[in-house]
Amino acid sequence: MNTENFITVREYSDHIVGELAMVALRDAGIQAFKIDEMNTTLPIENEFIIKVHESDVEAALKVIEACERGE
Repeated sequence: MNTENFITVREYSDHIVGELAMVALRDAGIQAFKIDEMNTTLPIENEFIIKVHESDVEAALKVIEACERGE
C-alpha cells in the first residue's frame, strides 16, 4: 500500500480507545490504518497512530470526535 498521501489524524496511548476509533472509521466507510507500536522496547508516548487518506481527513476527524464524545 502506498502510504504517501495518508495523514495522521489521531495518536493514542490507550489501545482500546484507538481500536474503537478504528471501528468507527471503518463503519463510516473511511479507509484507515494503524501503526501499533505496543510491542516495541523503546518508551513511546503515543503508541497507536491512526492514518487516513488526505481526502478523508475532515470526515475522519468528525467520526473520531463523535466517537470520543460517546456518540
